Amino acid sequence: MKWYTGTGDSGKTNVPSKGNVWKFDEIVDALGDLDELNASLGISVSLYPEIKDVIEDIQNDIFSISSEISGFKMNFSDEKVRKIEEEIEKIDKEIDPLHNFVLPGGHIASSYLHLSRAICRRAERKVVKLMTEGISNDIHVKYLNRLSTLLFVLALWINKKTGNKNVIWKSK
Repeated sequence: MKWYTGTGDSGKTNVPSKGNVWKFDEIVDALGDLDELNASLGISVSLYPEIKDVIEDIQNDIFSISSEISGFKMNFSDEKVRKIEEEIEKIDKEIDPLHNFVLPGGHIASSYLHLSRAICRRAERKVVKLMTEGISNDIHVKYLNRLSTLLFVLALWINKKTGNKNVIWKSK
């Protein structure tokens, strides 16, 4: 099997929704952030397999969002957002309420989920820009917004399950 095509050697790539674009184009940048988010989520699963089912569903959703941004119809809908919200509500019942910011850390999988949350927020900002240009749509933004919350509460949950304290930020 040949693992490369060489078609991107000129610095351009084909994105069906926009055609042949430079690799620094905002759509390629957003797709790269979504890819990075998927990769970081994979690390979290490797470190804490108990979240595998939830994270793999999310990874598939991220590929669907990337596909829609690229120009393919995947029928991404509010149902995906509701599923994320249900997962947040389920986890909320198992963690202590927070009244302060927390520092990312604790269990290494929790730390990676905090990193994934930050990557998700960056991807969301880029997808918002694409939405204003008619390339992405509001359901993608809403999903990524909810996803960042889910990643946050999952990080708190893993720390609780593993006996690691969530470190509260203290202004000095």
